[in-house]
Amino acid sequence: MILKVLSVDDSSTIVKHLAYILKDIHGVNWVGHASSIKEAEAMIITNKPDVILLDIMVNDESGFDLLDSIKRNNKKIEVIMLSNLIDCIYIKKSKTMGAFQFIDKSFEFESIPMHLKNIYDKKFHNN
Repeated sequence: MILKVLSVDDSSTIVKHLAYILKDIHGVNWVGHASSIKEAEAMIITNKPDVILLDIMVNDESGFDLLDSIKRNNKKIEVIMLSNLIDCIYIKKSKTMGAFQFIDKSFEFESIPMHLKNIYDKKFHNN
């Protein structure tokens, strides 16, 4: 049983860091990376991810718009919102819109494996 993860972020530094931390997580397959919302929409159809790691702002586009689309059309996809813009409004909006978690890229990035494990357990062990 493999958890397919797609990342959506416009920062090459974040992409490199994600590649590093995701490669060693048992049961996780990083199926790709999108650097725009349009590219992400196409990759969601092609790769059918279980989890999307989504920046709240991608090249001046709102990650919240993609989150809304995902939750309307692909309710089974879990979304972990990522941002350096930490504000209670963004955190609350993420949760209200159905995100699994909101992560501060500056201070909580290393918690991603734990959250993916929680999603893995929920998906494959608590059907």
